[in-house]
Amino acid sequence: MHRLVNAFKGHKSKDSGAASSGASVTSEESSESASKSSNRVPNGTGTGSNFHLTDSAPQMHGIPEGAMDPAELADLIATHGNSTSTAWLERERYRTWRPAEPISQSAFAPVQGYLEANGWVFGWGSPIVPDNAALKPTAEAFVGWAHQLEMRPVYCCVDSALEEVLAGMGWSTVSCINEDVVDPEHVMELTEGGGEGGSSAGSMVKDLKKNLRRAEKANVDVGEVRREGMGDAVKRELESGIEAWKEARSGLQLAATSFDPWLDFEHRRYWVARVDGKAVGVLVLTPVQDSFVIKNAVSFPKAPKGTSEALIHTALKDLRDEHSSGDHDGDGNVSVTFSISAADDLKPTKNVSGWKFTWLNKTYSNVSQGAGLLNRSDFRSKFDSTREPMFVCYPTEDGFGLDGIETLLKLLRR
Repeated sequence: MHRLVNAFKGHKSKDSGAASSGASVTSEESSESASKSSNRVPNGTGTGSNFHLTDSAPQMHGIPEGAMDPAELADLIATHGNSTSTAWLERERYRTWRPAEPISQSAFAPVQGYLEANGWVFGWGSPIVPDNAALKPTAEAFVGWAHQLEMRPVYCCVDSALEEVLAGMGWSTVSCINEDVVDPEHVMELTEGGGEGGSSAGSMVKDLKKNLRRAEKANVDVGEVRREGMGDAVKRELESGIEAWKEARSGLQLAATSFDPWLDFEHRRYWVARVDGKAVGVLVLTPVQDSFVIKNAVSFPKAPKGTSEALIHTALKDLRDEHSSGDHDGDGNVSVTFSISAADDLKPTKNVSGWKFTWLNKTYSNVSQGAGLLNRSDFRSKFDSTREPMFVCYPTEDGFGLDGIETLLKLLRR
């Protein structure tokens, strides 16, 4: 374990002003970026460590899979998926599996996205199925497929329904991930009225209001740019800002996805922040079932303070308003998620022995603190987000040791 411990502790970024909220193993490579100082991990390792995360790429085995049309996958994610499954669209990193035999409990062939390397298969998120009754046979088929290829399966970032299924199959389950869900109507009440959120969120909401005032004083103007209005000149301007944002970061970046603003363009929505007509930030939103996922929200280098908050607040307000209109016949209630972020600590949930959990907990603590994985959830607390636990699940007998953790971190390295 000392390889991981030494690799991730004791490092500080020299570039505390870069537009990033820090490396994250559980969410987008892009960041909400208002928390602009972080403990980022420089390339390389700590003194005396023999763990060099950046020295070699994981060995991809090129597992054969049935070709799935990208457009079909994108539509399926939008209509039946979840926030985690939106990562599967990055085909150069993620693969998709579908069962060779029909699953009788599913009206369509289930889909599972995964990462694979060095003999490990990491199911990323819960499979897309039309009904939870199909979860168990789908999970059994996926695990059986991995075993046929002599690969070791692990599930990452799954919801409580799949966690319950896997625990019933005798798997060990732990929680170290949250999905950060925000209620636009509640956020408007907090920022437009006198509310301060939950007892633990009061100071964070005050910070949100302060940064919104900063953006207003700096004349930050935020508005949605519809896809039909996203001309080549606007795309080039945003691409330039995103590239500058990426170059401003330093240290090792761990993320579930990269920042490709035009991926799944047909389903995405865009909000752009401008000062004196110049783009200073962008937010990318995507629909998932009857909710929305904030895929990316970044302020470009030299953007005024509060730009990220202004982007998110405006998008939430627009969603609230449109779901209050006659077209939606609603009361403004719509669910929005920031997707996933690291939890403060590792919690045992099912079938976890004492000494194994102690080892995993110590490893998680060193990685999360050293890589600044908690910064993102701190920023999201400004919007009084609800943290819904998600889970990592692995076969109890085989375990999820140092080799598996190293492989997963290398796969998430950007």
